[in-house]
Amino acid sequence: MKADRPTAGGGRQYHIETGPGDLAERCILVGSPERAELIATELFEKSRKVGDHRGLRSFTGQYGGVPMSVVTTGMGSASTGIVLPEAVRTGARAFIRVGTCAALWSEVELGDAAICTAAVRLDGASENWAPIEYPAAAHWRVVAALHDAAECLRLPFHAGIGVTTTCFNEGQARPDDNDYIPPRILAMHEELVQRGALFYSMEEATLFVWCSTHGGYPCGAVDAVIGNRIRNTFRVGGEKNAALIACEALARLRL
Repeated sequence: MKADRPTAGGGRQYHIETGPGDLAERCILVGSPERAELIATELFEKSRKVGDHRGLRSFTGQYGGVPMSVVTTGMGSASTGIVLPEAVRTGARAFIRVGTCAALWSEVELGDAAICTAAVRLDGASENWAPIEYPAAAHWRVVAALHDAAECLRLPFHAGIGVTTTCFNEGQARPDDNDYIPPRILAMHEELVQRGALFYSMEEATLFVWCSTHGGYPCGAVDAVIGNRIRNTFRVGGEKNAALIACEALARLRL
């Protein structure tokens, strides 16, 4: 093996341990292995596990007769940037992230879906692939498919710009255990709210920039809203609805 292209042997990828052809062209990305299992068991038909290493579980099955996979990326930009090329090498060609987020609009309800049209690049990883001036934008056809899927399913959703951060806590202007928020981050948070950003999360910008700079792979994202930072409310829920929107959108997408 070569150090600049590590593998697990036998054609399997070093981190996610999927092999050639294990993944379908249409691929859902999730942060947690539990969410991957939920999608594989409750939304896919004929699903089978094709990778399980370092908590990065992958499944391939069908949604409405359309071949589809779900791959765990782990949390944050660094892990996402590792998983994406390995997913492409083993068959994936279009991506929709299904995650969770914290809304920055007061009218957004917990459990709603948030469709990301573009993202503010505070993720760090994407600067390895393009200068900071390069936009992090979802593919317009994927955004349209997500919008149509949510409307068809009659599920509540919002669409707008996400903010991708490297840090879940202070990076998203949450106080530390001493109730301190660095003033520069608080100022940025207030500006992002005033400028109409829809939500905080930790993967969108990474996904969008990698896909557009590494082959133009169609990509998008839909998150379940589990927090509202304006109201300061939090409740986990809505993940299955977000996943259903993503599955329906991928099934409609022409590749």
